[in-house]
Amino acid sequence: LKPSQLKSSSSARSPPPRQRPPAAMDPFLTANLQAFAAHHPSSPGDRGGSSGAAAGSRRSASAPGLRSTGDLAATRRNFERRKLLEQRRKRGCMVFLDRMEADANRKTALAHVSELRQDPQQRLALDRAVERMRPTPVPSGPIVAAHDPRSLYQGHDRKMTWAPLECY
Repeated sequence: LKPSQLKSSSSARSPPPRQRPPAAMDPFLTANLQAFAAHHPSSPGDRGGSSGAAAGSRRSASAPGLRSTGDLAATRRNFERRKLLEQRRKRGCMVFLDRMEADANRKTALAHVSELRQDPQQRLALDRAVERMRPTPVPSGPIVAAHDPRSLYQGHDRKMTWAPLECY
């Protein structure tokens, strides 16, 4: 055998390099998604109570074909549920120590997010972050832009909330 043949045959026998699973999403974003999904249930009957309407909405959520087309809230929650499911799948592909580290990070992030969500302004900011993560809907027609002639910049008409003067 020639040395070039040995080299090619040995490389054919070696196993391919092990690929790491894709990195998990930031634990803070995952915890925020989890808290958002818990705070905004997919159907009105998920908060409690067992009325007939709630049972019907639970049934339609379990059978997507029976869901009415006007159930916009459930379709908007699909994004959060899909992202959380994707994170659980990525966690399942991790090695034991990586999984333990991810669980510890997720637990501290969830505690921090739940503490932040107690403040109403922080909760709105965290909800806006989740809303920005959603994919933009495909436009169905021409977009007509209307601008206020008195606005000097985007958000000029928005009400500003200021802290007391002692804080500045």
